[in-house]
Amino acid sequence: MLRRMGLFGNDTQGADILRATTLEDLAKAYQLVHDVFVEQGYIHPEETGIRIRPFEALPETATFIAKTASAVVGVTTVVVDSPDLGLPTDKAFRTEVDALRAEGRRVCEGTNWLVAASHRNTAVMTELMRCSFAHALAAGCTDYLGTVSPKHARFYKLLGFEQLGDVRSYSKDIEDPVVLVRLDMAGLDKRFEGVTAGDGDVESFLKGYYIDNNPYHRHVEAWQSLSDRLFADPTLLRVLFVVDSGFLPRCRPGELKAIGQRWGKQLLGRVLAGEPATAGST
Repeated sequence: MLRRMGLFGNDTQGADILRATTLEDLAKAYQLVHDVFVEQGYIHPEETGIRIRPFEALPETATFIAKTASAVVGVTTVVVDSPDLGLPTDKAFRTEVDALRAEGRRVCEGTNWLVAASHRNTAVMTELMRCSFAHALAAGCTDYLGTVSPKHARFYKLLGFEQLGDVRSYSKDIEDPVVLVRLDMAGLDKRFEGVTAGDGDVESFLKGYYIDNNPYHRHVEAWQSLSDRLFADPTLLRVLFVVDSGFLPRCRPGELKAIGQRWGKQLLGRVLAGEPATAGST
């Protein structure tokens, strides 16, 4: 039924699925996040029209997009857990996430899940999901978390996720009921042991979807190299995080400290001061 609806397969209506590794793609992605989330009532509008949080300023965060010739029409972001910033979902499901941390799990969260209205009845979202899965697996994550609307929980169950906890609001300011879902990536080898692609059942489909027929595994390393180059250029970082979004000047001291630990204090200082890239930088 989901295939007939167009949610699985190759029909993305001309959109390419890739990691956002340029200033233009990241800016368009976070503009779309802002516009869709404001329209749906999930966030209050920003004066800049761009939604960026401290997580998006971390080099280990990866944002994936569906891109047509003229626009970004879908977004998914993968945030890897860290001791200083944690995960976006901590504000609603800290107890459940802490339980995974206590087991020594390397947890990540899929966030910014959205598709523009023009591409919602296509395979864009499911392709973005398995693209982000390929990245999370390469990053050594054992658990992929997501907060989703309760009415969508059954869909994620079909994709092998389990629900953790009860229904809660993702925001303290706006009523936004969600549930926490988790994919045990570390257990997939055991889960798919003896499963043969082409068997025609759900497990064989999931094995092909996530692993055997996932075309994005081969792009992860090259995309990471491109992202590393962007996060080494103070000029590009200033345009995105200061000029376009006004994000860095609004950061709290603890957030700036966390960003500075990733970028390096010298680079962060150059971005805030507006110093251009040095000769030989990219």
